[in-house]
Amino acid sequence: MKKSLTLILAVALGAQVAFAQQSTTDPSVEFNPHWYGQIQGGAGYTIGETAFKDLISPAGALSLGYQFNPVLGARFNVAGYQGKGAVVAPLEVYKFNYVQGAFDLTVNLAQLLGYKHDRVFNPFVFVGGGAAYGFKNGANNVTKTNPKEYFALLWEKSLITPVARLGLGADFRLSDAVALTLEVNDNILSDKFNSKKVGHPDFQFNALAGLKINFGKTTRPCAKYFAELAAAEAAAAALKAQQEAERAAKLAAEKAAAEKAAAEKAAAEKAAADAAAAERLAAEMRQVNTFFVINSAVISDEEAAKLVRYIDWLKANPDVNVAIAGHADKGTGNARINQRLSEERAAAVKAFLLERGIAESRIVSVVANGDRVQPFAENDLNRVVISTIR
Repeated sequence: MKKSLTLILAVALGAQVAFAQQSTTDPSVEFNPHWYGQIQGGAGYTIGETAFKDLISPAGALSLGYQFNPVLGARFNVAGYQGKGAVVAPLEVYKFNYVQGAFDLTVNLAQLLGYKHDRVFNPFVFVGGGAAYGFKNGANNVTKTNPKEYFALLWEKSLITPVARLGLGADFRLSDAVALTLEVNDNILSDKFNSKKVGHPDFQFNALAGLKINFGKTTRPCAKYFAELAAAEAAAAALKAQQEAERAAKLAAEKAAAEKAAAEKAAAEKAAADAAAAERLAAEMRQVNTFFVINSAVISDEEAAKLVRYIDWLKANPDVNVAIAGHADKGTGNARINQRLSEERAAAVKAFLLERGIAESRIVSVVANGDRVQPFAENDLNRVVISTIR
């Protein structure tokens, strides 16, 4: 019994560490520890020497429990009512009453696979122990045989005996507050339980059905989820503002260039302007930054437009080669995730260039720096691929 208790406790505590308590069906909620009550009724069977049907008796149980996490729970259980025994020469069935109190540790087997707050079928196992009190022993009223000869362990007025318990069952969720419970358990008691000496413990089996009622809420809002949601919304807003600023700057620059071109009437002035523009473009193309959304390696329409411009310039300058370096921001994720993101982002930019006619021989290097190198002071800007000319 001690080994079983230790094993169940270790498995359940391990499950609490290994499995998140955030619901996999609705990540906006997480598990909330709570009390619950159970009322159960059914039938009991005391192992004996006659037909199975002769030793079936009514049984019931009341429990108060606490669910620590999706897997591990504990309950105090009061159960019992009636047991039966029999003498066989000649057959005479007798009854005795008992009530027992026990403390059980429960393990929800389904939630070991991942917590779902609205899971309908929840099988569980339990192990526990306590004490039983027997009274009104019908063995004292057996008339067809000599009790003192047949009942080597006859108790008259009452009996107190330790009890060990184990069993399995299932909760069927009806609502957030109520579940239908089916349970089968084995209660291992002293050899004195049915007054007959057999040289090993007596066994009282119970098959019970009833209701489980949760006290209070079983879930609560997940702070982690809402924090991540707020961060993602803020990052998206910042990226949108940056993109709008870049677009406005680009439109302003194009308008200024158009006005300047219109004003340049003389051939000499136009040639000078063209040369200056080419020089500015060459300087701009020395380093092209392609920015990405958080946890993504997809090139947005705005960033694609920048790369198309870069490709046009590369085609106009065939003696220029390109070096590609992928990065990820250190403020989110972890080193492993960020290394993967930087590799995927660098590969996406390389593929974009190749698909639009840049020869692979002109791409002299493709590196992924993960979050080890942060080229910008602002965290979000480091979700970037930097293309430089060689």
